[in-house]
Amino acid sequence: MRNILNLLVTFLVFWCGSQYFNPYISISDTKTLIFATVLMFVISFIYGLLLTISMLSIVIGIGCLTTPLLVAASLVLTPIKLWLLDKYLPGFEIHGFWTYVILTILLSIFTVKVTSKKHL
Repeated sequence: MRNILNLLVTFLVFWCGSQYFNPYISISDTKTLIFATVLMFVISFIYGLLLTISMLSIVIGIGCLTTPLLVAASLVLTPIKLWLLDKYLPGFEIHGFWTYVILTILLSIFTVKVTSKKHL
C-alpha cells in the first residue's frame, strides 16, 4: 500500500509541477509523465533493496563498508534521479538548480515512510 501511495504522490508532484510551474518543469505528454513516475519508483525500489541487503550483510562484515556509503548516497539520491530523468528521458525537462532543490524537498516531504510497529 505504501508503494502505491508513493507512486501516486510522485505522479501528483510531477503533474502539478508541469501544470503550474511550466517554465521550470516541462513534461511533453501523459505517457512521459507516467514513464517518469514509474522510473522514479523503480530506482527508489532498487535503492531500498540494495540498502536492505547491505544492512543484512553487516553480520558478515561487508555491510560495514557498504551501508555508510548507501546512507550518504540517500542524501543526494533524489536530485540524481531527477537529473537522470532530465538527461535521458525525452520530453521531461527540468530548468534550473532551484527547481531540483524544490522538487527534492517536495518529494522528500510527501513520500510516505512507514515503519512497522511491533506490539510486545
